Amino acid sequence: MEKILDWLNVQYEITAEDIMDEFKVSRDTARRDLVKLEEDGDIVRVRGGAILSSHMSAVAPYREREMPKSKESIAKEASKLIRDDDYVLFDTSTTVEMTARFMNSKNITAVTNSIDIVQILSEREGYTTYMAGGKFNGFNRNFTGFSASEDLKKYKTNVLFLGACGIGVDGLTSPGEEEAHVKKSMIASSEKVVVLADSTKFQKRFFHRVCGLSDIDILITNTVPHHELKQKLDLLGIELIIT
Repeated sequence: MEKILDWLNVQYEITAEDIMDEFKVSRDTARRDLVKLEEDGDIVRVRGGAILSSHMSAVAPYREREMPKSKESIAKEASKLIRDDDYVLFDTSTTVEMTARFMNSKNITAVTNSIDIVQILSEREGYTTYMAGGKFNGFNRNFTGFSASEDLKKYKTNVLFLGACGIGVDGLTSPGEEEAHVKKSMIASSEKVVVLADSTKFQKRFFHRVCGLSDIDILITNTVPHHELKQKLDLLGIELIIT
C-alpha cells in the first residue's frame, strides 16, 4: 500500500485499474487496498478513483495549485534558455508550466501534452502550438498513453523542459508507466533535454525508469545535489544550474 501512496504523491489520483496494471494484482486486492487506505484516513474515494486526504481541500485545476518559491525560481531560470524561433517541447509539471508563463521569446513553435500549457501559449501572439493527444488524465489535465507517445514521434524540437518525479545517480524515475513512456518519447524527440527538479526530487525513487542521467543535458534545481549525484553529473558533463 506504500506504493499506492507513492503514486498518489505524484499522480494525485489512482483507480483500481491503475493498481491492477501497475502492481500486477487482482481487482479484489486493489479494492481491498483502497478500502484499507480509506479506513486509515490516508485517501478519499472520489468518482472514478481515489486521492490523498491531504489533497481533498485543494482539488483544483493543475495551474491553480500552489507554486513554492523554489520552483518559481527554477522556472524563471529555465525560461532564459528559450531563444526566438525555437521549437520547444513542454512536459506536464507545475514548474514546466511556470516556465511557459515566464517565457518571452518570439515566434515560438511549441509541443505539449498539457492542456494548461496549451491555454497559456494560446494567448501569445506569434506562437504556434501543437498538442500530443491520447488518454486524458483529468486531475493532471494532460494526455498520456500510447497515442500521446506516438504523436510525439512526429516532432523534432530544439529543447525539452522535463519535469522529474524522482532523480538519482541511476537517472530519472516515475511512479506511472504511461507517464514514463510519454517522457521517454519526449526525450527522443528533442535535441536538448533540460530537467527541472527541486531538491525534494533527489530523495525520491520510483518503479519506472524514464532515462539515465546521460540522456539529459542540463539540470536546473534550487540547491546543490548530494555528493554522489553531484559527482555523477560532473562526470557526465551535465550542466548544473542552481537558482
